[in-house]
Amino acid sequence: MRINKTLFTIAFLCLCLYGLTQKPIKVKVIIDFNSSDNFQHKLKGCSVLIFENSKKIDSVFNKGHVFKFELKNRSLYKIVFQKKGFVSKHIIVNTSNYPEKKIKRFKLKADVGLFHFKGNENISFLDREPVSIAYYNEIKKEIMWDFEYNRSIVEKIIHAQIKR
Repeated sequence: MRINKTLFTIAFLCLCLYGLTQKPIKVKVIIDFNSSDNFQHKLKGCSVLIFENSKKIDSVFNKGHVFKFELKNRSLYKIVFQKKGFVSKHIIVNTSNYPEKKIKRFKLKADVGLFHFKGNENISFLDREPVSIAYYNEIKKEIMWDFEYNRSIVEKIIHAQIKR
């Protein structure tokens, strides 16, 4: 009788721990690099740094112009794109409120344009502010880009380049 009670307690604790652990998510990020100086020109040879909750988890040198990476945890991701002679940019992908129930696999696609750094532009805000933010929209039940935020950053970049 005592063994049955112990086994039942252990089984119950295992089920509780299983229920509390987060199930992995699957969000595939696909970034197509191009040069903002010439949109027809695909940008090859970019470095990509991936941070999860402010901790660097990966660093990739991308030989081609398309970068693919799968996000697997409910976290806040920062993905930095850099190339020598170009202005670095980064994006934020927030998967922290991704639902616990298994839902379809998501793809986040984006074009990221890097432009040559000329030295006389006041674009230091790009070190602090991402060029785009993605998040899980609970109403639409999908991960999506915040296009209003992106539009405001594009306007800031244009304004900084014109103001020189």
